[in-house]
Amino acid sequence: MILLDCGNSQVKAQFHDSGRLGASFSCSYIGDWCAQLRHWMQGLTARQCFFSSVLDSARQAQLDACLARQFDTAVTRFTSQAQALGITNGYLEPARLGDDRWMALLAAAGIVDGDCLVIDAGSAITLDLLRADGRHLGGTILPGFNTSNDDFKRIFSHIDFDHAAIAQKDSPGCSTEAAIHIDYDHHSTETLPALVNRWTEIFTGEADVLLAGGDAFRVQRLLERRARIVPDLVFRGILRLAWA
Repeated sequence: MILLDCGNSQVKAQFHDSGRLGASFSCSYIGDWCAQLRHWMQGLTARQCFFSSVLDSARQAQLDACLARQFDTAVTRFTSQAQALGITNGYLEPARLGDDRWMALLAAAGIVDGDCLVIDAGSAITLDLLRADGRHLGGTILPGFNTSNDDFKRIFSHIDFDHAAIAQKDSPGCSTEAAIHIDYDHHSTETLPALVNRWTEIFTGEADVLLAGGDAFRVQRLLERRARIVPDLVFRGILRLAWA
């Protein structure tokens, strides 16, 4: 089977055969990225595709056409739900939690037994809090380390950055507006460790920290605590759902 993680800046893919990772692929959304993906898939024996996506409608339409051509109807898109695999989505409108964040939470629950912070550091940095009992407490969304505020706003062009909830940062956000944290006075290299230190106090004991994304190693160096890098976190969440 083929797994796809369609993020803000890249599409990443894995081919699994008999329960083992057989091949992987990634490319940015520059040029004919669908042709590159299609060329990679054509050499494989996969009959099913499972994916999560945060693509805009135009790119999503391109991807849908590409997958239909390759797999016909044997395509399953996993999206954020109110509950799955013992995890309860903390968003007031569960469907609005980024599908990649939901996959990462499902993966985290299969990796750690206790409380957990999940950080995915790419063009946007997301931080989510997950209790040991499976309750998601919300989180935050920051500009990536190499993402300007203007580019960050373009990624979230569907959000009103004048929304009152964006200014409220006393606790993890349970909506996209409440989660967005764009600090014009401080860079994310300062903001992220401060939030981690503040929000780990929400948990009664020591929480595990799981890191993913292209800047995971940079986050690991910034944090003043142990943190485990799990680069395929979103894929692990997709796999858990595919096997459920």
